[in-house]
Amino acid sequence: MTRRKKTDTGLVVIGLLLLGVGGFALFGGEVWISRLTVGEGQGIGGTAALVIGGIFIGLGLYFLKESRK
Repeated sequence: MTRRKKTDTGLVVIGLLLLGVGGFALFGGEVWISRLTVGEGQGIGGTAALVIGGIFIGLGLYFLKESRK
């Protein structure tokens, strides 16, 4: 008899949120720090945005993997 794996919904939500932010950073090429930087057009762009996006995507995938334990 095998045990069914339970899914932790909270980790799934966090993982999807991190994937969304990371994907936006990768494809948009810019990360905004606060609401003020959106209006002023000042955010982190370029290589730093790609690194931050990659980290967020990695964390999102990790949380999704851990949600199935």
